[in-house]
Parts: sequence; C-alpha cells; structure tokens
Amino acid sequence: MHFTSLTHLVLAALAVTSTPVSATRLFASSYAGTITTLDLSKVGNDSYYLAKLDTNNGCSPNASWIEIDVKRRNLFCLDEGMVTGNGSLTSFKIKNDDTGKTLTQISHTIIPNAPVNSALFTGSNGTQLLAVAHYAYALTTWKVDPKTAFYTGSQYFNFTMLKPGANAARQAAPHPHQVIVDPTNAYLVVPDLGADLIRVFYIDPKTLQVTPRPSIPVPPGSGPRHGVFHTSKKADGTTSYHYFLVSELTSTISGYSVAYLPNNGGITLAPLGSGKTYGSLTDAVFSGNAPAEVVLAPLSSGDVQLVVSNRNATFYKDIPNPDPKNQTKIVSDTLASFTLPKASDSSKALMYRGLSPAGGLFPRHFSINKKGDLVAVGLQNSGRVVIYERCLHSGKIGDKVVAGIEGLGAVTSVVWDEGEAADVAKGVSGAKGTDIRITPKEPAPKQGGVAGAPAPPAVPGAAALASAAAALASAAPAPPAPPAKSTGITITLPKETPKPAAPSATPPSPAPAPPPKEAPKAPAAPAAPPAPAAPGKEPIVSITV
Repeated sequence: MHFTSLTHLVLAALAVTSTPVSATRLFASSYAGTITTLDLSKVGNDSYYLAKLDTNNGCSPNASWIEIDVKRRNLFCLDEGMVTGNGSLTSFKIKNDDTGKTLTQISHTIIPNAPVNSALFTGSNGTQLLAVAHYAYALTTWKVDPKTAFYTGSQYFNFTMLKPGANAARQAAPHPHQVIVDPTNAYLVVPDLGADLIRVFYIDPKTLQVTPRPSIPVPPGSGPRHGVFHTSKKADGTTSYHYFLVSELTSTISGYSVAYLPNNGGITLAPLGSGKTYGSLTDAVFSGNAPAEVVLAPLSSGDVQLVVSNRNATFYKDIPNPDPKNQTKIVSDTLASFTLPKASDSSKALMYRGLSPAGGLFPRHFSINKKGDLVAVGLQNSGRVVIYERCLHSGKIGDKVVAGIEGLGAVTSVVWDEGEAADVAKGVSGAKGTDIRITPKEPAPKQGGVAGAPAPPAVPGAAALASAAAALASAAPAPPAPPAKSTGITITLPKETPKPAAPSATPPSPAPAPPPKEAPKAPAAPAAPPAPAAPGKEPIVSITV
C-alpha cells in the first residue's frame, strides 16, 4: 500500500475512535536533497501522531534551508551544492489539499555556491525580495512575484578578505551564515562567521535595491553565526531595539542595544555583555561545542525567552528514545534557554535557565510553533526530527516528547506551516538596560520519495549570478581542516553604558576557496553552469576587508 494512503487511513481511524484530529504541517530539508512534508496530528488532549505526507527531491542534491511565506503559500528552498560546486534556488507553491503531493515546483536555477540561509522582504508596494547568504563569500538578492513564486536575479555582492581571521582554520575567507530583516524593515543584517563582522545593507522599499552600509566588527575569532532582533516598549512609549548574537567559534551569546543612524545610514550595536551558550557549566564535553540556531519564544506572563541549540557536545547520555516503541536510550546534544529581563528589572540580567535535550545529535536548526508550546528540532547527524513540548509558564523544554520521525537524512532545517513563535515574541516587552549578565539558574541535571517536477525554463536575470559563481569556484577547494575547538573566553561586562561598536570604516578581497564549515561538507570541483539566460542588469559588487 502506498505510504501516503496508509497515513490517511491511520488518521481517519484516529478521527473515528478518538477526539477529532487537529493537524499541523511542517517542512524539513535535508542534505539528502529532499523536502519532507510532515503532518503532526493531535488526538485528544495529549496524544500526537507525526506522519510523513510527501517527499520532494526538487531541491537536490543538498537542500540546506527552507524559507516559507505562509500567507501566500510560497516555499523557497536552497541547495548548498556540496557535490556539484554550484548552489541552486527552487521555489514551490504549497498545496492546501490532502492528496499527498504537497508541493508544486515553480522555478529552479543555478546560483552561486554554498547558499545556507535566506530572508524574505516585502516592499512598500507589495513586491518581494529574497536575500540569500552564501557561505562561500557572497550575498545575492532575487526579486519575487509573491502571487506566482517566480523570481528573477537582482544583485550579487562578493565578499573578500585581505588575510585570514583569528581562527585560521575556520576563517580563511568570509563566510556569511545568515541574513535577516531588521525590525524596522529597512535593513538586511548578515553575520559573517569568517570575517567576524555583522554586515548591514539598506533596502530601498520601492525599488528593492540593496546598498551596503558600514559593517560592525565583533570580537576576533568569535565567528558570528546567527542572530535575532527583539523589540520592546519603554515606559515613555518609545521603542527599544536589541540584537542577540550567537557566535559559533567561541560558543557565546551576546546582547546589543540597537540604534539607527540618520538618513538610512546604517545601524550601530552597543555591546551589553556576553556569556557561554551552555551557562556556567565547565564539562569537558563542551570544549568542542558549536552553537547553531537562536530563536525568540513567548511566555504566558508576556515575557520572552531565547533558545539556543548546541551541537557537537553530547551532554545527555541516556535520554528516552523519541520512538515510543523503542526502549533503547539515546545520547543527545542540547538546547539552552535564557529569559530576557523585564523592562522593570533593575538587575538587567539575561537569565540562563538551563539545558534541555535536543533529541539526538547535531541540532543544526529548530523552530518553535506560533503558540510557543511545541519545539521542532532538526537533528543533522541523527537524521530525525523530534518535537518536544514547551511549558508556556516556565519555558522548560523536554519534559515530554510529543513525536519523532526517523530516516530523513541529514536534516538541515525544519519549519512550521503556520508562522512561528518569534513572530509573536518580537513585539513583547523584554531586554532593556546597560548590561546583560548570564546568570545561572535551574541548571540541567547532569546525566551520564516523490520526484520534483521537471526543471522549468532558465530564470531571467540569473545568468550573471551563475557566471559569477563559476568564476569564483575556478579552483577546487582545499581538503577540509578539522574544526578548531573552543578554548573559552574571559567575559568582562561593561561598568557603564557602553558606546556603540564603531562600524568598520571600509565595508568588508578573493581568498582561496574556503574550508568546509563542517568536516563532512567538502564541496566537489565545480560543475559548469547551465546555458545562460538573459543577462542580469545589476553589476557584481566586490566588498573587501
């Protein structure tokens, strides 16, 4: 019997024998080249069933990131291109019926190598821009028709460095790892793990053209990976903005107060303090820790939490198996929780709340549902997605395994088809003050396929981007160097209101092809791009530091 049909029969049986089923979809990407559509159904008050509805390989060979527009039913998938030497971008329409084929492919094109993250910006006239961060030194932008999900290539920014960073094994070249839109909807913010910079770009809301603004340096060798903004209201009614940054190479979470320069001149970040993403624990297991994702999540009190995933540090040695039929205990990396201070809290401390199991190994990505009571974790090295319950009162994660599913390949992202908790938490009162202290509290107890549609015609405007990618990848990458282990840093908190970090005078030159960010990810020699489409109008912009 076809798997999808069996899934529908099971769900139908549950609906007959139990309280009516409420279902939520999720999408998971994998380095196996697939997008898997998952159906999480709730039966009664506390029983769940997680089923695989569809597997689409239209984002092969190495799907690395999913961006979803819930309102317009569009899904964009990045292929990192580890085995081809070029990345790709594919758009889909999400089908709302239950026929099994949940995604319809719209556009597919070759793009510069190593796309790992994206953000969708909506302009003042309703038009959209998809910005893509490429671990292999670049940022590209794509104009999107929100009704059809067709896109055209727009701009290409090539980042180079004059010399390696403080961590030569991981910082031989720029490595943009994320792109997000700031709370004022005016800037793209790009943490660059290789250059130790937060890159900033102004977005013209009418033309969707992107212009570099001064970059902001972070501590040398820290390797900024992902960040998140938080907005709060002060007592006088004015708005306060904060930015929380996770740095992979030093396992730190840092807080910044955000200010905006006049005339769309950029942003400044005033450092408020930093601490380890695993609190004050000193276990040797954390010497190789590599934090990945950071997410805002609401609490029932109206306060907000930060949750961070920690990879490559197997702190939990014997947690229950996510599969209720399997009694074998498993090992697990961690999720760390922090509570943002209230506006009235004179201590102005970001409170470390403790660790929770991630449900397996290498939680590269996780997301929290819109209500904030469920956490879906994508476990790259375990090949599974695990969903945990999250207490809205305390924020504690992991008391209950809601559901899990195996055999998904190396999971790279997992997103809810409903919006996420961060959409709610962004506007809740939270961080405020002149410093942030990472304060231990409640430390965790120590414990020992369905094929995609045929490729459509070449995408207009993409030829210049594809050609640029081929030119940059003219030489095969060097063999991978093992990641350097974190040796820790001394945290010195400011005694008075700090001055904003000075933007880099020179907005970030080509370097050799970068070492892969993780040992298994050595790209192959580049493949030739496909026959070019109509040339793009925008020139390549090179930015050097």
